[in-house]
Amino acid sequence: MKKLLFSLTAALLSFSGFAQVNWVPSAQHQEGLPTSVKVFITSDSLDGKPVRAYYLEADLKDLKLEVLTRVGNGKRYTPQQYYEKEAGNVLAVVNTTFFSFADNSNLNLIINDGKVLAPQASVKRKNPKGTDTLTYHPTTGAIGFFRNRTVDVAWAYNVGKRKKTMELAAPYDSDMNGQPAPEPSKRTVKRIKRWKPEVAVGGGPVLVQDGKVHITAEEEMRGGAGFRGPHPRTAMGYKPNNKFIILMVEGRNKGIAEGASLDQLAKLMVELGCKEALNLDGGGSSALYVKGKDTIKPSDKEGQRPVPAVLVLKYKE
Repeated sequence: MKKLLFSLTAALLSFSGFAQVNWVPSAQHQEGLPTSVKVFITSDSLDGKPVRAYYLEADLKDLKLEVLTRVGNGKRYTPQQYYEKEAGNVLAVVNTTFFSFADNSNLNLIINDGKVLAPQASVKRKNPKGTDTLTYHPTTGAIGFFRNRTVDVAWAYNVGKRKKTMELAAPYDSDMNGQPAPEPSKRTVKRIKRWKPEVAVGGGPVLVQDGKVHITAEEEMRGGAGFRGPHPRTAMGYKPNNKFIILMVEGRNKGIAEGASLDQLAKLMVELGCKEALNLDGGGSSALYVKGKDTIKPSDKEGQRPVPAVLVLKYKE
């Protein structure tokens, strides 16, 4: 807890030196979108380094807007391919979960139509005191969309044989002096309750809580220095007025767009007015495809990276 308080204090102190980014409407991406969905671009700088980023804002009070997830069922597809496969008026497709390249499985929560399509996966690490493998059960961040068209960011975990989705008031301490803590359950966690979004996607770490920078990378077992540094990034959050935000930061494009650190990403989401926000898979996976057009330039030289799950924004005819 002391380490968390120190990191939060440092982040808040550095926020005052973070120059506000100037956003302008992206005319090429606005074409074909309803008035309730807007796309903005910046080619400004972050802490003196060049940045190129986009954000999409969707007003969920528009009852024709539909948010859903799609999975590859053991295969991976690019966001463009998901877009082309989807029927109806598709507005945007964006990458979501971290995943295994070995078997194309999602490592984070995926829910669609109230059904768990992929549970939060456990984390396996080598035992530093032996040759065996230890299994940890971190509660990682997820963003959920509810029937009443509200949004929530939670630390989530799936429990029991039926993989019921639960939310925790704070990330679970899955590491007990280098050894795995018991799997989260009503028995091991006091403040745990059912979480029932109609649609949800997971990633991590949580970036923003109560409108303030609140990064729980270490608690979600995503605390490596390399992970926190500047990279292409995908983030999602929501504003108090029920507007959903997707932020996409280009990176690994030297001299043009060098990416964002987790701290910078969190500050950008606060600056955009998010009450809560979440980091998702980034790097070569980051891609936001809007009405048949890329936003950022993907960092993989082949272009968009195939992924096993996406979030889709559609408009009912």
